Parts: sequence; structure tokens; C-alpha cells
Amino acid sequence: MLSRIAHSARLLPALSRTLATSAANQATVTVCGGGNASHIAAGMFGQRGDEVRLFFSFADEAAKFRVGCEKNGGVTVTSKTEQYTGQPSIISAEAAEVIPGSDVIIIITPAFAHENILQVIAPHLDNGACVGAIPGPGGFDLIARGSIGDTLKAKDITLFGASSLPWACRFEEYGARASLLGEKEKVPVTAFPDTPEAATKLEPILNSIHRNTKFTVGGHFLNTTLWCTNAIIHPGITYGIWHDWDGKPVAEKPLFYQNCNKFTANVLDSLSNEIAASVKVLSAETNADMSKWQPIDVYMRDTYGHSIADQTSTDTIMATNDAFRGLTAPVLEVDGGYLPNYDTRYLTEDLPHGLAVLRGIAEICGVETPMMDTVLTWTQEKIGHEYLVDGKIQGKDVAHSGCPQRWGITTVQDLVAH
Repeated sequence: MLSRIAHSARLLPALSRTLATSAANQATVTVCGGGNASHIAAGMFGQRGDEVRLFFSFADEAAKFRVGCEKNGGVTVTSKTEQYTGQPSIISAEAAEVIPGSDVIIIITPAFAHENILQVIAPHLDNGACVGAIPGPGGFDLIARGSIGDTLKAKDITLFGASSLPWACRFEEYGARASLLGEKEKVPVTAFPDTPEAATKLEPILNSIHRNTKFTVGGHFLNTTLWCTNAIIHPGITYGIWHDWDGKPVAEKPLFYQNCNKFTANVLDSLSNEIAASVKVLSAETNADMSKWQPIDVYMRDTYGHSIADQTSTDTIMATNDAFRGLTAPVLEVDGGYLPNYDTRYLTEDLPHGLAVLRGIAEICGVETPMMDTVLTWTQEKIGHEYLVDGKIQGKDVAHSGCPQRWGITTVQDLVAH
């Protein structure tokens, strides 16, 4: 059935629009991506009664997902307490087959893929559609407005970004089965434009399609961009673990989060404090509502409080968070043990669409950033990238990042208005 639907998908937009308007609480949601979280979205959103479509950047991935979905009769999600199955209506790598008629498009991919996906789907967006990234830090709104800004204006598109992914998850069988290991209780979302109308439009849909996570929409998009999540956690802990490594193989894979000692906690807290200084400048010098932003310890308690045994400080929060139990640092196995593996998304994604963006904003705000400079200088060298050069965000790889300097933004007023 799915093959027939997907192969004749060009006939569906008008029908989908009729169905969406005939059911008061039904939405047509398109998920872009085929990774772990997209499996959860396909099963969860479809099971909730909304029409769910999947868009892939590559035809072979769409075909592989379709085979698994047909075999299983949808995507089955298994959590600690329940199991359910949802079935996408369209699975395709052709934007023209998937995007028209979509009320909400959610991009759940690595941040480096956002720009290309936005450019591919832009010609097919309906007027008034909502387009967002979950998660959405890293300058998602700047990239969207810089790459498809004319389309956003002409079609009255609402952009949105979630502070983090609501799930810890992994797929077990591609296109067929996935495990939901944990769910955040709440996830803040920001939208552009930041208006009550945007919140009224987005909140009901996001809360309808998710099962156990509360989404709240409000505040300037910079709250999401400056969120204390992967952008500082992954580079910060990587630096904490390996900054004084002697170059010899280690006997065991180091725990990542649970290896957070006082030194690493100070790195994370210092990065968070430097972001807070930017937030303070933005609040004082512009009309941007930055009230949703949280420092790292507050964010972790607020999101994972029920899973944290000792909430005293950042090191104990990380070390005793049951959601992080057993997760190890990326490594390469060699004779005699393990070497650090820097060529992972912890740096290749969380620098250009994370820490470098935060440093770029701090530069515009005139904030001193000794810890950002230390961590960014060390980590960018490990992956052969260049963002911070001679004390400024002006390296060659800024052109492929979410840094505001890429778009010629130099003042806080331009940053807020852009």
C-alpha cells in the first residue's frame, strides 16, 4: 500500500488539504530526515492521528525506509512503558510529492543538512506553512533567512526552532522499529516572527503530535540559538576529557557525561556564563525577549531533574544523570586500547552550528570569552576547521556555518532584527 501511495504521491496534495481541513484537530506534518529521531516521529505522529509524510534527501534511503515500513505495517516505537505503530502516508525523496499541502515541516537532521533541505523544499511550500528544526540551535533562522529569505516573505512562512530534541532514541530496524529510551518533559520553542499568532498556530500542533513532551512557544529566536545544549556540552566535555591527553592509547572507553569532573564542570559553567553575558547585552540594548534562556545547570535540572540523583552542581548533575548512564566518548580502537575520535558530530556539527555561532554572537555583543576561545581554538584544530582567527570569527569555514558574521551582521540591533 505504501509503495502505491508513494509512487502516486503527486495525486495527493489536494486530497490531503481536504482531509486536513475536514478534521479540526488533524494536521499534515512532513518530517525531513531518516535517522533515529525520524523513526520515532514517523511512529508517534502517525499514531496520534495526524497525516505524516517523510521527505528524504536521497532516493535510496527513501526506498530502504519504505521497504522496512511496508514489511512492518508502519514504524513501531517501543518505550519502557508502551508500544505503538504509526504509518506514514508518503515516503519520498521528491519534494514536489511531499511538501505541498504540509501544514508543518519539521527538519530532524544534522544541522549541516539544513541549508540544502531548505533550498530544495522552498519552491513547494504552501502559503502560511510552518518550517522548523528540532533541534534548532546553531543559527537555523539566520541560515533560513539568508538562503531562502525571499520565499519566507512571499509565502508568509513561520520559522521555528526547538531548544533540543525531545527524545533519546535509536532505530532497531530501518523503517520498521525504533526504541524510545527517554522523553524530555518539556522543550522550549522559539519562532520567527516572534508573535502571539505564531505561538497560537504552532503550540497546538506540536503538543498534539507528541505524546509526553510539553512544547511552549515564545521569546526571540536567539533564546534557541544561545541555548546551553550540545553547542557547549559536546565540545566542552570533549575538551575536558582530552585536553591533557598524553597521546598514548587508553585502556578503556572513557565515559562521556559521567566523566564530568570539577575541571570539566568549570569549563561548562564558564561557557554558560559567557553566553549569559551575551544574553544580558541583548536584553539591555534591544527589545528582544530573552526571558526564556536558561544557564546550563538550570536547564539540566529543569529537563532531567527526575533522572538526576545529585543536583548539587554541574559535575554531579552530569555524573549522576541516569539518562546519560554508560554513554562513552567517541573513540577509535587500536592495538593497546583506544584513541580519541574527534571526527564526529560532537565537533564537526557542534562547532560550525554551535560553539562558533555562540562565539560569533559574543563578539557582536562585545563580550569577553576566554573559555570559548580556549575550547574553540583547541577543538577546531582537532578537526582541521578554522573559525576563530586572530581573536575574531573570520576563518575560512565561517562560510559553511551558522555564524552571524557569514551574513555580514555586525551589531546587536542587526542581529535581533535580521
